[in-house]
Amino acid sequence: MSDGESVPLLSPPDASCTYKLYSQRFYVLFVFFFLSFDQNLIWLTFSPIARNAEEYYKMSEATIDLLLNWQSILFIPCLPFVYILLNKQNGLRKCVMLVAILTFISTILRIIPLVISNSSSPHFHEISMPFLHAGHILNAICYPLVTAPVSQLSCEWFGLNERTRATTIAIIANNFGGTIGYIMNPLIVHSPSDVPRLLYIHLSLSFVACVLTFLYFPAHPPSPPSPAAEQLSSAINDENSSWKSHMKNIWQCLKTPSFLLICNAGSLSYGIFNVWVGLYDLILKSQGYSEIQTGWFSFGSSLSGNIGGIVFAALADTRPFRRSFKLLLTIASICCFISLVWFILMVPTYFYDQLILPSSAVTIGLSLSLAGLFQGAGLPLFYEALAEVMFPLPESLSASILVQWSNVISLILLFIAPNRGKLVNLIALITSAISTIMILCARFTYKRRDEDEKIQSIKHISDHSQDDVINQT
Repeated sequence: MSDGESVPLLSPPDASCTYKLYSQRFYVLFVFFFLSFDQNLIWLTFSPIARNAEEYYKMSEATIDLLLNWQSILFIPCLPFVYILLNKQNGLRKCVMLVAILTFISTILRIIPLVISNSSSPHFHEISMPFLHAGHILNAICYPLVTAPVSQLSCEWFGLNERTRATTIAIIANNFGGTIGYIMNPLIVHSPSDVPRLLYIHLSLSFVACVLTFLYFPAHPPSPPSPAAEQLSSAINDENSSWKSHMKNIWQCLKTPSFLLICNAGSLSYGIFNVWVGLYDLILKSQGYSEIQTGWFSFGSSLSGNIGGIVFAALADTRPFRRSFKLLLTIASICCFISLVWFILMVPTYFYDQLILPSSAVTIGLSLSLAGLFQGAGLPLFYEALAEVMFPLPESLSASILVQWSNVISLILLFIAPNRGKLVNLIALITSAISTIMILCARFTYKRRDEDEKIQSIKHISDHSQDDVINQT
């Protein structure tokens, strides 16, 4: 499908339908935020406390890396099934329930060795390892369940001028879990004997999230909040939906030039940056920065990304910028590139070992925070831009392709990354420039917003006509 072709609507919405916003949408978003936050917090359990965890469980650094990497390993095969589930009736609710159950079970599994044995036992390592791996595998399965539905959740529950902010909050929830984990875990675990305390805290958080989910999480609002939500509901309820139709929709995305440019720009930006942030310790080791300092750099970068996402999303929902995704993404991408250049000039580069610019902890932290700020600012806009370009295809489809390709890029870079901090710096800089060029070349359309505004305009005229008839009689 070329950019100039129009996509037929699945069914014409009823102009007499009243589009109403329900207060429950905030509770639904809060529960989703809590579950996504927990998922990433649990995933990051041992990395910030690696030395204490190694001593407590008598496990190696490679084992801790594997517990972390289960998420990347399982993401690619699990995501297609998540997409199919999302596009079944009540699919969003089923995904959320599954996250709540699996996250809770994963934290229980990690507690079992503490109950049936103790760390002084000579067999504690052999007993605990299967439970730890099983727990982290279940938690890893939840990752696509909290990343794929973000655009669909905002479309199903939020109004025309709230969707970008709702998508942003759903996205940053997962990142925020990691951000807090970098700081909270070392504060709780001062010695190996404190490791169980952290696991019980995670168990408590997952239990609360599970209870909140099962107490109340409706499948959908009583009535659609927008024409786009009505179209989405019609598509999900279509009995002809099958693997064949899903593959046809994917092919439709892959032959749309604008989709490919925007999706590749977002995937490169997000996939490379995620790995790069995790390598601060390696990149800055030659300059004498400790693990604690690089941990604070990671925290500042992640926190800035969350703030940037919220600020740009709020801006995108205001009247002057509702059709300015390209402008906002270009600004974010250029500013991120400039921040990366500043940082790279303050560390040994791939070509020169000598520093080009003088550096200090303040300037290093500031450059990394600015890079995180502008990278995070653009991420939610990629989700929303892809949903607009590919409307009326489900929002979960474009989001799934984006996060799947992003994860593939991250895995590729992970194979390159070991002990190659300078090369990863260079790759991050080059891909940032390429992403900017792709954004500038892409043609941004607003099919979903156009359809929403057209139908709401028809409804508004219809309501006034009915009022005039009533007044005349």
